[in-house]
Amino acid sequence: MNKIKLITRGGFDGQTPVTEKPVFKLVEGWNEAELTAPAGVLPAGLWGQVPAGDPYMLHACILTTQPLDPQTFLEVRTGAPTQIRAQYTPSADNTRLTLVRPSDELRVFTPPQALVKLELLIESIGGVNELGSRLREWSEAVFRARDTGVRVARFTASAALPGWLGTLHVIYDSVNVGTITLPTRSIVPLDAVLTVTRKGPGMPTLHAAAGDLFAGGAIAQAIQRSGIIMNNGEQWTWVAD
Repeated sequence: MNKIKLITRGGFDGQTPVTEKPVFKLVEGWNEAELTAPAGVLPAGLWGQVPAGDPYMLHACILTTQPLDPQTFLEVRTGAPTQIRAQYTPSADNTRLTLVRPSDELRVFTPPQALVKLELLIESIGGVNELGSRLREWSEAVFRARDTGVRVARFTASAALPGWLGTLHVIYDSVNVGTITLPTRSIVPLDAVLTVTRKGPGMPTLHAAAGDLFAGGAIAQAIQRSGIIMNNGEQWTWVAD
């Protein structure tokens, strides 16, 4: 992540391009520079302070000596022909992330202030160990964690199921009726699947945990032959024959 802090005395005017690279120095973990001339339009590449050629996610924050004026804004816009892609007030409590492309410009306006600091947190989407590659690694790790294959559990008496991932086949093989209690629905992922099959003469009945329901408001479902159960985010969805 790149941490850039730009300081101006008098405020950003929203119209003057900053073409000359300011002098940066490392201050408390920030690449900090003071803009000595009028400033209002910044190149997306920020004078080589961000990875060249890669789009990036931007979090911006403006700090002022006086309360932030409601006219203050940061604008992300394309190069010629100019089109506004995003415009918002980057206040101290701002949580917005904005995609910035290498060809974009950052336009900043603040009414006159004695001192204005623009803090930019930048995360490149491309490159090794940057946002794009980390998101890919995270996605693949989640997939591997859930790609547990198909598991089979066999019961000959009443039992309580733990939470599961992927697909779980339950076979109830008993001469006696029995109860299979489902786990709390909130711990079961929405893409998890449970099948329950009756093999012996004893009929199993699925019971929802306290506070949970099957679609239609039932708290229990008897399995005559087989059934499929999934978490739909609000209730247990089930199909049985």
